[in-house]
Amino acid sequence: MRNEALKGKRLAVFGANNVIAEVTRFAKENEIVLISVGNIPESAMHKVSQEQYYVDCTDEAAIKQLFAEKHIDGLLSCSSEPVIRRSVGFIEGMGIRYFATAHQWDILMNKQKFKEYASHFGIKKIPDYDPMSQDIDFPVIVKPVDNGGSFGIRICNTHQELSEAVKYARENSLSGNVICEKFIEGDYFQFEIWRQNGKSYFPYTKERLFYAAVGDFPQQPFADIYPSTSDDLILRELYAPMSEIFDSLGVDNGSCMFQGLLWNGYPYIMDTAFRLSGGMDFRVVEKDKGVDLVASHMEYALTGKFGGDFSALSRPLNMAYATLCIGLKNGKIGRIIGLDKVSQKPYVYSLFTYYAEGDEMKYSGLFLQVLSRVFIYGKDIFEVKCHIAEIIQMIEVYDEKGEPMLRDYPVIP
Repeated sequence: MRNEALKGKRLAVFGANNVIAEVTRFAKENEIVLISVGNIPESAMHKVSQEQYYVDCTDEAAIKQLFAEKHIDGLLSCSSEPVIRRSVGFIEGMGIRYFATAHQWDILMNKQKFKEYASHFGIKKIPDYDPMSQDIDFPVIVKPVDNGGSFGIRICNTHQELSEAVKYARENSLSGNVICEKFIEGDYFQFEIWRQNGKSYFPYTKERLFYAAVGDFPQQPFADIYPSTSDDLILRELYAPMSEIFDSLGVDNGSCMFQGLLWNGYPYIMDTAFRLSGGMDFRVVEKDKGVDLVASHMEYALTGKFGGDFSALSRPLNMAYATLCIGLKNGKIGRIIGLDKVSQKPYVYSLFTYYAEGDEMKYSGLFLQVLSRVFIYGKDIFEVKCHIAEIIQMIEVYDEKGEPMLRDYPVIP
């Protein structure tokens, strides 16, 4: 619905490559002026905004000068975690509405600090170790405390592997700090908390099918399935304490993703994303409930109101959904076949493609290995899995030499 209070407002956007459709749609509906900011000339947002400024988003002096000179009314930050981490402190002091304070970000987006903070609210912790100790129950997983997207993560079975993993994790950490945890195995789950005027909503849960791990990197998503079959357990164990955590941190408006594993009958949280997450789960919620999370963030940035009618989020999903990730091996993409036909399937409601023919894939085995995300719905999970089985037969990808680039798909249970 059009909001006249937004007409003519000037919104700066950092990053946002995976929300371009949502951002441009809401901006057009409400006559918002989009101002893209970032020092990467080929950024997709620079191609669709009304004004473009090629400024480093972490350059405090340059950003403050730009916002003052260009009379910018608000900021939508969809940057990577390192960029937000470097900028959240000075943005907080600029007097604009921002989705996070430095304190909130430091707790919610530091794996070690969040574990300790959440434990005060009754949320159990995955066992962790001092990586210098000789008394470690292998296998363990080592991660930077302050980076996501599987960067800097290694699974270790020996002290030698652990020593190398700690060095690798530190190289991928802004602070140089790492966390070493017991490597647990169990069913994956994910959920989000959305906050509006101090009230908590939990719009979805999901589980995940994985590609096989590449080397000592963690497994990467093949298909996310909504809702999780452990929906009731997650609700019972985590929703109340999570609301208390956000109350205590003063996060009255915004959204945060949590992912974890079911181990010994308990849903252990292993990571968070206090931002619009790269998995694009907001598209599932918008399809099912008609609630546009990206629009809520944009409205908040410009008016201080986290807009939208969230009442429908108190009810379960009406349909079953899946987000299918088409993973690639490394190499230069020569030919892509089938995506157009996939997009025309009646059960495919959205499709987002990250790479094109001629692009180089360098991230096989990491979160960025995804060629496309295909968004699917059906009357139940069985039907959704049947749709997945059909789609994976339709897509082919080859490198410049004609060799197949698709990663081997897992068995669909």
